[in-house]
Amino acid sequence: MKKITQLLSFGIFIFGAITTNAQISTSTGGAGNVLPNSPTSNTNVGIGTTNPTATLEVNGEVKAKRGVFTNSLPDGQTFIDSNDRNVKCNTFTAGSFVSATSRMMNFLDFPVSNINNKSMFWFSIDDRSDNQRFRVYGQTGGYGGFEINDAKQRNAFKVAEENTSDGCNFSHVSLPQANTKLIIGSSYESLTSDENIKYKLIVKSGKCGATFLDGSGSAFIEGNIISMANVGIGTTNFTDGADTYKLSVKGKIRAEEIKVYSTWADYVFNKEYKLLNLKEVENYIAINGHLPNVPSAKEVTEKGLELGEMVKIQQEKIEELTLYLIKQNQDIEELKVQVKALLEKKL
Repeated sequence: MKKITQLLSFGIFIFGAITTNAQISTSTGGAGNVLPNSPTSNTNVGIGTTNPTATLEVNGEVKAKRGVFTNSLPDGQTFIDSNDRNVKCNTFTAGSFVSATSRMMNFLDFPVSNINNKSMFWFSIDDRSDNQRFRVYGQTGGYGGFEINDAKQRNAFKVAEENTSDGCNFSHVSLPQANTKLIIGSSYESLTSDENIKYKLIVKSGKCGATFLDGSGSAFIEGNIISMANVGIGTTNFTDGADTYKLSVKGKIRAEEIKVYSTWADYVFNKEYKLLNLKEVENYIAINGHLPNVPSAKEVTEKGLELGEMVKIQQEKIEELTLYLIKQNQDIEELKVQVKALLEKKL
């Protein structure tokens, strides 16, 4: 009889523990409330709270060796709109609320639906002003990307894989903001002012400063470098007088071959071309100290030398010299005829 009484007492204790708030001990000796999981009274469980709003709500620190979060909806879903899709496909969320339905960090698993023609994942981190600062995304068998945005929600850095309609795949890295610095072999902290920066490659200029690649160390780029603006090596200046140059180099240039597209000097052979006689050339040199239509030493020193234009001028002088030689040869041949005639007459 005594054993029966003891069993009944133990059963009543267990039943009371299940149907009332159970207590759990903490490391400091305190206690929290664990609400019963009863389909008739409450389907939520709370630890450290008496009013759980989720299936499991813990008011305190949680430690675990592993966590598995699954909210994978099958393909073929229909959503009211993108916001409805985001709420229903959110697998993991953390941080402060930045909107009524979204927190700062989110991982979403999108199935094929009326909104997405391919399944994809999306991971993003927002700041507390609901500006999305970081995101990674990938479409099953499609595009993907990694992006960082600034405080104004402008894209600052992007690595993306694109799939074109004709089946071609390509990847690109972009830093689209005007005042962007890509630094190689140095650190941003060492760049205290524009005067202390040793520019290696100017990619694009902007109103807030130059976008530049600082190669204080060594940088190897395999492939094409394309700039739709101006490129400066050792300089940030692209203008010389009224002219703007696509490539400006402060220093020596070494190459195996240089090809220049320019006009040529064949106009010298036109009948309308006025070829100065040698006496006129002699007088011009005596007065000016250089050939006609050739820049002086002072002009070259002050304004530089236009390679294409100078080659054309030199060709002009070569063609003029050829005409002088032809004229001289004609005079010589005529003199030969005259001398021969005189000799024959004398004989």
